[in-house]
Amino acid sequence: MANTEWVELTDVADDGARLFRTERAGLPDDDEAATVILLHSLFFNGAMFKELVDRLPAGLRCICPDHRGQGGSESGRHAPTIERLAEDTIALIERLGSKPVHLVGSSMGGYVALAVLERRPELVASGVLSCCTSQQEVQVERFAGLEAALRTKGAAALVDGISATMFGSRFIAENGDAHRRWRAAFAEVDERIADAVHGVAGRPSFVEGLGAIRTPLQLVSGALDTAKRPEDMQFIADRVPGSRHTTIAEAGHTPPVETPDAFAALLRNFWIDIALLPAASAAAG
Repeated sequence: MANTEWVELTDVADDGARLFRTERAGLPDDDEAATVILLHSLFFNGAMFKELVDRLPAGLRCICPDHRGQGGSESGRHAPTIERLAEDTIALIERLGSKPVHLVGSSMGGYVALAVLERRPELVASGVLSCCTSQQEVQVERFAGLEAALRTKGAAALVDGISATMFGSRFIAENGDAHRRWRAAFAEVDERIADAVHGVAGRPSFVEGLGAIRTPLQLVSGALDTAKRPEDMQFIADRVPGSRHTTIAEAGHTPPVETPDAFAALLRNFWIDIALLPAASAAAG
């Protein structure tokens, strides 16, 4: 699998925060390429999608931002609530000046995508939501304990628990390069991650707005996910007309990292069905 070349870019938010993103290099400088924005999970950054993007058709403009207060992005004056991250994403889409984009959101990124769909549905051509829920957080005490532990002990002391939440048992047991690399990255996450945890725990409910969504949606679950259940994604699929739900048998909470081949195939098939890609792309990547 050839490695994608990336360009590193920085945008300035309305409060002066510098927001980092990477973009797949080598596309023609025109408006013809469809734009895919991939929104990362808690404890990760935009780099979580690099192996996935290697498997996607080369003609797509793939952009991987780091959420405010995570990765290479500054925190700025605004707390990293899901609503604020959605506003940052909307600003990015508007700055690109292109036609509506295709969003791919993993866990926390899925909440951000739902918030964008709620506020500015005309900016989104399609959405792929992985391992999230439309409901408010039900494990509030667990999140409060995690936030407190991160503030007092730091992420390095909690790597085992973070890994057990973010990955399924198969991925952990195999302990391949990707698992070892992300465990090391979790240990290096700085103190701002506690604010991001607080933002995820305090997210709003999106349930009431689901029936109004007309954007094509692909919902994805991991059968080995211990953080969110396939039923959470089916709940969305049952309420969004025309959406579909697929469970990846060997994945836990982070299918784009754990099973990039299966996740890429799922994306390609969905994008073929909505006429983003030609049928010949089914075997690409």
